[in-house]
Amino acid sequence: MEELKKEHLENVIKKAGFIKLPLSFDAIANNYAKYSYEINDKNCDTMLFDDDIYYICGFFSDTSNFYAFYFNTVCDAMQCPTIMTLDKNGNKIDRKIIVAETGCYGTPIDATSCYDSVWIHSDLTFESESMVIGKLFNDSTNLDEDICNTEKLEGFIDKKGKIHIKESGVKLCN
Repeated sequence: MEELKKEHLENVIKKAGFIKLPLSFDAIANNYAKYSYEINDKNCDTMLFDDDIYYICGFFSDTSNFYAFYFNTVCDAMQCPTIMTLDKNGNKIDRKIIVAETGCYGTPIDATSCYDSVWIHSDLTFESESMVIGKLFNDSTNLDEDICNTEKLEGFIDKKGKIHIKESGVKLCN
């Protein structure tokens, strides 16, 4: 079974291809990498990929100890950039969403301006910055209040394929 899994992973990598890094995009504007491989739940893909992965945008350049690929997860009415790592035999090591979110979607904020930018660097570090400007109804005053929130996220994939993320948490804009 391990050999079949490993062989299938190598075939998927050949079909999906590699993403040229660095990569930068705005998650809200949907200008991120388009998918290059569609998951097929009727073949061996189910051995490698979680049930909620439908498309792969591509793999990062090969590393010594693991494979890493980028795909989009549906969350809060947007596509959330996600990285998953697999060992050389196709076993999952880690999976993380790599976009900072300040409430552009799925919150009671009436946004007038919103962005969620993501950068994935050649050294397998990544960062994301999100900002939302708008109005939020305050129940205690019964009034709309101006709001400006920002959040930053930084991370990297270590030599064992583990994904590390540090988030700033949502903060008020300066």
